[in-house]
Amino acid sequence: MTVRAAVILSTQIAVAVGVLCVLAGNPWAVAVLAAGGAFAGTVAFARSVIG
Repeated sequence: MTVRAAVILSTQIAVAVGVLCVLAGNPWAVAVLAAGGAFAGTVAFARSVIG
């Protein structure tokens, strides 16, 4: 996995988490915080896969 692919994947997952949080009825602030956490977690995972 390239670094570019890892960033794109992380961004897509963060957007999906944010949208799902808003659709579940949470405030925007909660959705942004959840998306940030998802982005950070995905980046950490992708870094371990890249090596």
